[in-house]
Amino acid sequence: MKLIKSPSNPILSANPNQPWENLVVLNPGVIFDEKKQEFMMLYRAAGKDKKHMIHLGLATSKDGIHFKRKSKDPVLSPDENNSDGGCIEDPRITQMDDWFYVTYASRPFAPGQYWKKNKSARPWIKFPLEGPSFLKKNDTLTHLAITQDFRTFKKLGRITDSRVDDRDVIIFPEKINGKFVRLSRPMSWYGHGYPNQKPATYIAYSDDLMEWSNPK
Repeated sequence: MKLIKSPSNPILSANPNQPWENLVVLNPGVIFDEKKQEFMMLYRAAGKDKKHMIHLGLATSKDGIHFKRKSKDPVLSPDENNSDGGCIEDPRITQMDDWFYVTYASRPFAPGQYWKKNKSARPWIKFPLEGPSFLKKNDTLTHLAITQDFRTFKKLGRITDSRVDDRDVIIFPEKINGKFVRLSRPMSWYGHGYPNQKPATYIAYSDDLMEWSNPK
């Protein structure tokens, strides 16, 4: 299969008129809604704030190239009182029946402007000395949400091991041998004791989409 980059790129750019997306838009998830006969895009967006809070916006298209934003506000945002309090990013979308299942990467605290050479202190990151390791490292966990209209979402919680920085999760649209199937990329599972020398894609199976056993 040969892939050709669209001459219309970029198909979506930062929006200078909205503070939550005036710095960057990137890493979208896109799916074709058969009922509406249009492409639905959830895109990662962030503004110029020091904390670098990350949200998801919604855009749609009839041809998969020309997208139009559908909301002035994010459709899915971090909950600062929850484990996804720092960012909601990198969505992957799967449809099963009339529901769309959205996996997204998250951190408990906003990451700050991590791309700058002189990183400033991040006083909003405060964690207990004892307790979950992902709090201390501000590691990525992957969460699951469901929607039918891409405007309202039900957050269902995390679906990856809280002890592992694991993201890039996609759920298959059909069961295999009666099991749901997931692909993910656990960042620390490589090197000595692992079959891969660099971070790699792992596969896991589940009865309920929430608990996944023995990734391989």
